[in-house]
Amino acid sequence: MKTMKMAKAILAIMFTMGLAFAADHPELDAGDVAYSAENYEKAAALYRKDAELGVISAQVNLAVMYMDGIGVPQDFQQAAKWFLNAAGQGNAEAQYNVGLLYQEGKGLAKNPVEAAKWFHIAKAFTSVENIEKSMTPGQIAESRKLAAEWMENYKKSKSH
Repeated sequence: MKTMKMAKAILAIMFTMGLAFAADHPELDAGDVAYSAENYEKAAALYRKDAELGVISAQVNLAVMYMDGIGVPQDFQQAAKWFLNAAGQGNAEAQYNVGLLYQEGKGLAKNPVEAAKWFHIAKAFTSVENIEKSMTPGQIAESRKLAAEWMENYKKSKSH
């Protein structure tokens, strides 16, 4: 269940990010509209068109749909295929999900070494340094302040 909740959260993020690419990839945009309207079969068909062209967001969205059985029959091998395609293009969400599939032995042979490898790769692609490159100094300071506050609250909650 935790995997499914994570996958749905990632899919929501990818839908949001996908809107930025709508002008270049009308099928991706149309897929997002269909998904939002709960027309999942149409969304999957539209995502597949761009996924086959190598569009990362479409590959991840389609992979999540296969993983959860939304608009398509649940098929972990298809999920793995599309996650691996996106992961190979440097997508951290896909890399993380490849790790999960190896860890759980769904669609890929269970292999903790491969799982850990993909988790390490995903971590490298999502490191704070990479994120901060696109942030203003004010945003960086605010994020660090919020992280410090969270850690302090966490420490206090553990000491009780």
